[in-house]
Amino acid sequence: MRAQNDTSVFTKQKEVATSDYVFLVPAQWKNIPGIDISSKDRKFDLSGVGLPEEYNHTPVTATLILRKYECTKIATAEDYIITELTSYPDRVTEPGHNYLTDSLTILSGEKATLYSTRFFRRTKVFNYSRYDLIVYSQKRRAAYMFTLTFQYRDHTYAFEAENKLRQYALRFFGNILLR
Repeated sequence: MRAQNDTSVFTKQKEVATSDYVFLVPAQWKNIPGIDISSKDRKFDLSGVGLPEEYNHTPVTATLILRKYECTKIATAEDYIITELTSYPDRVTEPGHNYLTDSLTILSGEKATLYSTRFFRRTKVFNYSRYDLIVYSQKRRAAYMFTLTFQYRDHTYAFEAENKLRQYALRFFGNILLR
């Protein structure tokens, strides 16, 4: 099954809601306890949900992490994500492919910034495709950072294209509503 060739994973969804936000995740995504719920942080494991369980004879893992970051402007949260993206000392990127930015509007109308990157980590011996959506709530004076990370072994990054990881991420990011 390929992530966007099998869109049935988005047929049955569950709502994740707080007084700050509401969004939908596929029902098969597993909530990972241990994240501080009082801080509005969340973590989900989506390994095997619309994705192969293995690629090149190694496991594929995928997670979503939501973090609330109190700040007075979105640029502060963007700087935080850029630092996080580029700070791994064992991170190897393709020439000219540090990270890309894009913008989109979420369901509640706020403009969000999307960072996408892919890299190899020498210490983990895995490739990563990562998508970070950052949206700012003026009302809450906080940024909400949604990070989708896909881990696999494929030095060509064909896995990313074959499984349409960007489309998978955009499908999720398209249903976020800030309150």
